[in-house]
Amino acid sequence: MKKAFFLLMMVATLGMMSCDPNTKPVNENPSAAASLKGCDMAVFEDGKVTFYNSSTNAFVPFTAEKDYVVSGVFDDEDAFYYTVSVADELYLRKIDLTAEAPAPVELVDWGLKLNDCYDESCEKYASMVFYFEVPIVGIEYNMGEMCKGFIDEKYYMPDEKTLSEGWPEGVDDAFIAYESFIDNVHFITMPIEEGGEKSQYYYCPEDFGMYSEEELPEHLVCISDKINFHEGKYEGWDAEPQFTFLALSPEGDCAAYAAIMEWGRGGRGPVCFATLDGKIQKILAYDACYGFLGNNKLAFADEEGIKTVAPDGTIAKLTSGSRFVTAH
Repeated sequence: MKKAFFLLMMVATLGMMSCDPNTKPVNENPSAAASLKGCDMAVFEDGKVTFYNSSTNAFVPFTAEKDYVVSGVFDDEDAFYYTVSVADELYLRKIDLTAEAPAPVELVDWGLKLNDCYDESCEKYASMVFYFEVPIVGIEYNMGEMCKGFIDEKYYMPDEKTLSEGWPEGVDDAFIAYESFIDNVHFITMPIEEGGEKSQYYYCPEDFGMYSEEELPEHLVCISDKINFHEGKYEGWDAEPQFTFLALSPEGDCAAYAAIMEWGRGGRGPVCFATLDGKIQKILAYDACYGFLGNNKLAFADEEGIKTVAPDGTIAKLTSGSRFVTAH
């Protein structure tokens, strides 16, 4: 099961959006083979997609797509769904990453204009989300309202080729809610002192329900106490972070979470990385896009480029230039 569930508010506010049309084209390894087998990250730039294989450390440009790519997302079946703009109309397509020569497959006309998914005040495009093993691809729209904290969303089920407001028919709301919550039941924010404003973020190896209120603190592992959230952009601020779970690594040993430091058009703050034993804790980048690769590595993008952070805390730079990334 894919572990990188993106909370809707965080999709809107923590940089998990597609490419800026004003960025420069990707040019790493232009002679790479066309095969996309094993690729687990996508880089969006200037309407193009370049895939990355973390096993071979190779970038592979996706040259079969000629239209302007807006956003995309991996599913759990070696496929990649993405939207393109054709004469300002938004279409959904997919490719089979296991094919020898992956080719775009047309799925549906979203019935949206590209401008429906971009707002100058947010300076971001809407993104896509694949909801675990349920074949639903959602895209946020009406970005002006999203910036005010309200989200409209339409969903597409590939097997039915339908576009609908709210959950498509045939999808069990309770099941989706449970699947959306299942990775979050082990993470909790707790005040440092009773009645105090300062808090820390904790991981609990077992379900919280296994312990009484008195027993629970003994089983919590703090994964935020080694980070100074009031450095960098928020140096001198009085606000305390509000923690939000973002993703668990496929191996289940590391987590990504957000420390929301300010509110306005939704929450904003740094994306953080931690091993679940609390020994390694890293503040990565403000409003960063991210995604877990294999071997518990987290890929993220900041103003310097695309980087990875390993379970031992080592940060490696893959490329230069600020870009949007999404990972399997």
